[in-house]
Amino acid sequence: MQNINEIKVVKEILYPYPIIIYSNIFDNNQLQEIKDTLDQKNINFDKNVMGGRKTILKGSCNYLNFIEKNNIANLFNNFFDNKNIFNYFYNNLLNINKANNNYKFSLINKKINFLEDYISRENSIYFKIKNKLLREYSRLNNNYFIYCDLDFSVAAKGYKREPHHDKNDRILNFLLYFNSYESQNGGGFQVFKYKKNPDSFLRQPKESDLTIVETIRPIAGNLVTFLSSPDSIHGVEKIVNDNEKRYFMYGSYTSLNEAIWNQSKA
Repeated sequence: MQNINEIKVVKEILYPYPIIIYSNIFDNNQLQEIKDTLDQKNINFDKNVMGGRKTILKGSCNYLNFIEKNNIANLFNNFFDNKNIFNYFYNNLLNINKANNNYKFSLINKKINFLEDYISRENSIYFKIKNKLLREYSRLNNNYFIYCDLDFSVAAKGYKREPHHDKNDRILNFLLYFNSYESQNGGGFQVFKYKKNPDSFLRQPKESDLTIVETIRPIAGNLVTFLSSPDSIHGVEKIVNDNEKRYFMYGSYTSLNEAIWNQSKA
């Protein structure tokens, strides 16, 4: 893992929504180690979804066991579950968002409070009460409490994602590739835009209303970050290779309450 000042920007995309791709965060040995760890036969996944994606979800018992038993998994977890890292990626996206000359979304100006190691999927009474109180406090004080949610995933033949934007409580999304994937195998991250500015922004718009702007190929060590605004429509090409799997981490910085975005003309 590199010093934050040594992280390299691979590409900035202003339109249709701000995206920044980074590299040089983790070295090749670390990427290979986490990939090999996910291939171990004793790994317990939480879900098998979307036609061929196995996931270990942050906050689950499987996830806690995974990062406790594997130092490399804990290293990745701790890097992203960090206020300074969130601020770094978020502020960089805000800066390029200002340069967008088209219709754009900006998160309304609220104070952001970062909750480290917050999420739980066990739904204990204590956590439910704590969550409810924090949400109400956030609402009364007109601010956001955010936390890092993520999963370790392995995708095989058949996995794909239809065009969509993520849940309305997410502020910033990120996608880290642990291995590279050839274009003929599918699995590329697709960036969509609306053919015309819609009256409303659906979570799963019709594909006929969209155009693919760019397909980002999985490259080991590349981190894709983007604001999770209502127009951040994205998807994944169907994986068609029988033998090669795609190893990755997908995560978000998520608010306890719904994120509210303003749309404006730059």
